[in-house]
Amino acid sequence: MKNLLIVLFVAFSTVAFGQGMKIKWEDQAGREFSIAAPTGDFSYGMIAGDNISYDYKGRVSKVGSVYISYDYKGRVSKVGSVYISYDYKGRVSKVGGLYVKYDYKGRISGTSGSVN
Repeated sequence: MKNLLIVLFVAFSTVAFGQGMKIKWEDQAGREFSIAAPTGDFSYGMIAGDNISYDYKGRVSKVGSVYISYDYKGRVSKVGSVYISYDYKGRVSKVGGLYVKYDYKGRISGTSGSVN
């Protein structure tokens, strides 16, 4: 019985809080970058010949010729010329010129604009 309750709790948590959206863009050389809303999880793709550099905290600071910056909370704040902003709850609110809108329950309700 206890195991059943744990399984139900995990399944409900995944369904109730599993909403997300990946915002993707490419640089001029074809490297793909993405950031997940609302969490801010960052990922990137490389092209042949790219080198990766890391900062003193072990975070990726450069992919090929693209620099990656972090804010004081350790969140990605800039990828090349694309700035990333967060709202007061720590959710991704803007990526370049793309705005992410949330409803009163914190769910993504839409976007406007574009990354570049």
